[in-house]
Amino acid sequence: MTSFYAIAICISLLILLVGFFLFAREGNRRRRTEKLLRQQSDRERLVTQIAHQIRESLNLDEVLATTVKEVQLFLQADRVLIYRLWDDGTGSAIHETVLPPHSSILGQIFPEEVFPQQYHQAYSLGKTRSIANVEQADVESCLADFVKQFGVQAKLVVPIIQENRKSNESNDSETSQPYLWGLLIAHQCIRPRQWQDWEVELMKQLATQVAIAIQQSELYKQLQHLNTQLEQRVQKRTVELANVNASLRDEISERQRTEIALRHTNETLQALVSASPRAIFMLDLEGRVKIWNPAAEQMFGWKEDEVINHPSPILLDDQLEDCTTLQNSVLQGRTYTRLEMSRCKKDGSAIDIIFSAAPLPDTNGHISGLVAVIADISEQKRQAEQVRLLQSVVVNTNDAVIITEAEPIDAPGPRILYVNEAFTRISGYQPEEVLGQTPRILQGAKTDPAQLQKVRNALALWESVTVEVINYRKDGTEFWNEFSLVPVANAKGCYTHWIAVQRDTTERNRHNETWLALEREKELSALKTRFFSMASHEFRTPLSTALAAAQVLENSQHEWDNTEKRLRNLHRIQDSVRNMVQLLDDILTINRAETGKLAFNPKSLALEAYCRHFVEEMQLSAGNLHQLTFSCQGKSQHVCLDEKLLRSMLSNLLSNAIKYSPQGGNISLSLEFLSDNLIIKVQDQGIGILLEDQKQLFEPFHRGKNVKIISGTGLGLVVVKKCVDLHQGHISVSSEVGRGTTCVITIPLKSKLLNGAGLL
Repeated sequence: MTSFYAIAICISLLILLVGFFLFAREGNRRRRTEKLLRQQSDRERLVTQIAHQIRESLNLDEVLATTVKEVQLFLQADRVLIYRLWDDGTGSAIHETVLPPHSSILGQIFPEEVFPQQYHQAYSLGKTRSIANVEQADVESCLADFVKQFGVQAKLVVPIIQENRKSNESNDSETSQPYLWGLLIAHQCIRPRQWQDWEVELMKQLATQVAIAIQQSELYKQLQHLNTQLEQRVQKRTVELANVNASLRDEISERQRTEIALRHTNETLQALVSASPRAIFMLDLEGRVKIWNPAAEQMFGWKEDEVINHPSPILLDDQLEDCTTLQNSVLQGRTYTRLEMSRCKKDGSAIDIIFSAAPLPDTNGHISGLVAVIADISEQKRQAEQVRLLQSVVVNTNDAVIITEAEPIDAPGPRILYVNEAFTRISGYQPEEVLGQTPRILQGAKTDPAQLQKVRNALALWESVTVEVINYRKDGTEFWNEFSLVPVANAKGCYTHWIAVQRDTTERNRHNETWLALEREKELSALKTRFFSMASHEFRTPLSTALAAAQVLENSQHEWDNTEKRLRNLHRIQDSVRNMVQLLDDILTINRAETGKLAFNPKSLALEAYCRHFVEEMQLSAGNLHQLTFSCQGKSQHVCLDEKLLRSMLSNLLSNAIKYSPQGGNISLSLEFLSDNLIIKVQDQGIGILLEDQKQLFEPFHRGKNVKIISGTGLGLVVVKKCVDLHQGHISVSSEVGRGTTCVITIPLKSKLLNGAGLL
């Protein structure tokens, strides 16, 4: 009994296990079935969605872009692309969806070797290719290496085929064969992938839908083209009908338009004849005037009512070579243009005219008269004669004439357009050698830049200018060239050319230099005379004083014993020697300045303190009769000056002020610091300078006529001016007799003074 129950229990357990196994297997089968159904449903949904989009949109690019995007999402592939095969065997990816970080191949052009022609036949018949692993499958090594560069581990390739496309290679319009348009390709880049059958089937279905979209797009384009052709034919027929209608309307209104056109033409011709600046008249076969315009009235003086229906006052009876007159020749059918002749006006005066005449036919082509057009060229001939005379003057003048363009002023300068024969004689250049060049061809090392700058300034302002410079001939020889530049403007006032008149002034300058040398020699002679006169006087006086003082000391013992008298005589000797040394220093300074060897060593000076100390020093030697003062205005600063030359300037100015103020009084030295300049002013209340002497203040050895017995050399102000010139400054002197003299020195603070020990 117990054994039976045990067996029953085992059987029950076995039944339960079998039932559980069957139930679990049924559940797995149902889940697989459900998964397959979902996948199938998703595939159908995707295919339906793309098919719907094809029906809704004729935009092929939009359909292809949606296809690669949806396939990538559905298959979860790393890259999905549509590869287009071109007629030359090459191909390119025209649409692509790729996941990062994988590279894009969109737009790249691949050679025919990537997809050889021998593969096309198999794919055009529906071949697909799924590669689970490019390294393990039977993939050509070259293809494996090629796809690896894009990171491809597995790929699925499905052809896009157009079934009903006609072959380009067949002449039979009925022959058609499958056409391989391109490929739908899926790439797996992260790892190898085993492609499922349903995935392959899905790709084939989508490729079919893409082929339908392509076919639909091409048909749509063909339809658009046919529609355009139809519209063009309709428009053409419409235009033809419109032209026919217009032609009928034109025929109906032709006479009206003709009448209006004739009336308008007649009015236009009358207006043109009346407004013409040239004289116009018309004659009939009998020579009577039928038209006489206002210009003819003004040119010849006869009014219209005086000549209409009367014989022409402008006689055309000139005899021609064929023994006919000018008037008869025109009436016989001959036309004349621009005949020059002379005719008389109503007042009897003659004018020069250009005469043109032609026969005037009627509606039947028969000549019914003549029409003449006349221009008064009296003023033109007068101007032409004037131009001829001017041209003769320019060609035959002894001065060189150069005509250049107006611009440019800057390098390379205006080009030469004309030169006359005198230019060749002066410069040695033939016209063909300088035309197109600039006048700078004549310049050289000794051509004065200052004069050239003067010319440039005149060019910039369109002003006339005359300068004289050293220029160079073709053979390199120098010559003095005086030239005048004049701008030439056109009728509108715009400057168009420059005219230069040049003259060789070498001989004149040679005579001038000789004359100047003679004048200089005379001046030097007079200067030497004044120098010897001054030197004999100025050296004699201190020498006489020193000699007398020395003789007193030598011959008088009590003078040596008397300390006061001994010192006084010694001081006289010292003062005399100092005066002679100062005179020699002044002469040496002037000589060095004239020869350019005066040393100029500027350095930074505390000028206010220097001048204040110098005034104190001069006060000691001036005594109590004169009161020296010093003042300073502006912000005091260090100034770059030559200390030795500055001392010479201040010493001479203050010494003169003391010397020529014999009655004593105030003498002032003032400084003024401006932004750009330094002002040094010395003012006294002395005897002043006569007006006629003020013109020669800076001439060596010249002294005023009112100095009387006051000793001096006439070199002080000359020395001051030389020192001021080296500082690139300026000195001015204002004076009034009996009221004093003021000397003002202006030195630029930013002047380009030489640094260190230089010689000028």
